[in-house]
Amino acid sequence: PGLSRVSELLDKLGNPQDELKFIHVGGTNGKGSTCTMISNMLVAAGYKVGLFTSPFVVDFRERIQVNSEMIPKEAFAKIVERIVPVIDDLKNKNIEPTEFEIITAVAFLYFLEENCDIVVLEVGLGGTLDSTNIIKKSEVSVITSISMDHTDILGDTLLEIAAHKCGIFKEGGNVVGYPQPDFTVERFVKEKAKEAGCSYTHSDLARIRLVREEFDGSTIIYAGCTFKIPLSGKHQIYNFSTAISAINVLKNNGWNVSAKNMIDGISALKMPARVEIVSEDPLVIIDGGHNAEGIDALCYALKKYYSDKKIIAVFGMMKDKNYGYCAEKLAPLCEKIYTTTVSNPRSLTAKELADELKKHGFKAKPIDDCKKAYEKALKKADKNSVVLVCGSLYLASDIKKLQK
Repeated sequence: PGLSRVSELLDKLGNPQDELKFIHVGGTNGKGSTCTMISNMLVAAGYKVGLFTSPFVVDFRERIQVNSEMIPKEAFAKIVERIVPVIDDLKNKNIEPTEFEIITAVAFLYFLEENCDIVVLEVGLGGTLDSTNIIKKSEVSVITSISMDHTDILGDTLLEIAAHKCGIFKEGGNVVGYPQPDFTVERFVKEKAKEAGCSYTHSDLARIRLVREEFDGSTIIYAGCTFKIPLSGKHQIYNFSTAISAINVLKNNGWNVSAKNMIDGISALKMPARVEIVSEDPLVIIDGGHNAEGIDALCYALKKYYSDKKIIAVFGMMKDKNYGYCAEKLAPLCEKIYTTTVSNPRSLTAKELADELKKHGFKAKPIDDCKKAYEKALKKADKNSVVLVCGSLYLASDIKKLQK
């Protein structure tokens, strides 16, 4: 973490970020969903909207989009070619930008080239020292759900983590806060906004009435309008309330977004690996939740909708995540578990994860190759089964590539 490298890099590229308008979104969980909701509503309103998110699921270019379209390969290559000599020059001065800092610079250059009206910018890690925080101001700063993650970098208490997230607040700006499950965190975010002289808006959850909650999404009524949120889980209603509140702040500051734009934008939502059904026969669900809150949301959905099914899981996790908690919560819901090694240097091995499950009294079969583990799970499945791929977005990416 740190802004010195990205500052040097962007300075040599003409500081494209200074010419753009931003909605800056930080938090632990729900950032990607909230960013996409905000982007979709603004696109439906006729604005040209840049979207910067991470990580990707299938294609690296998912991270940089304009009006829901990935950056074309040619444009991506052209901008990288422009940046390479600058990086080489910085290396000669012992300044070596990280991959994330470079991709942030690529995004800013592309959004400026495309003359975006506004950019929805997702924080990569933390907030204060994240490379996206090089921006000088934002139309609104949004904080999504805060929970324990990246404790080795951000601290091992919720308030320490929240302090990093709140580092994106800009003096005198606007802040929108998610309805945090821990009230002390919510109060802390509000106090930090006040310290920065920001106007604070609590998410508009009180105005939402749940009509129907199903596995493929929820139907709600908000401000007299009916919305269908095509994403599973109660947490997505919370994300919706946060995204809508951000849009309302923009509207109060002169941006034109109608109720119909909001409805159309939300109904067009597509988010890979968020309790996503990728096959009906056999039924296959892929979820990228990789921390306690993410696994809790997955388990809630499984218990609510698939308690009568046999769940056959392909389970892989990173060693820097709370895999003990995740294993303990997920295992009781599963008939069979195949642990696997994710294609990432930070992955737990299949055996390590199986050993962790054993500690909690559950059996699992370790299969290092995720393709073989997935094929084994499919063979075990029948009409009363759910094949579940979970524990990591990297694993979700590996398996989604096999769907094509």
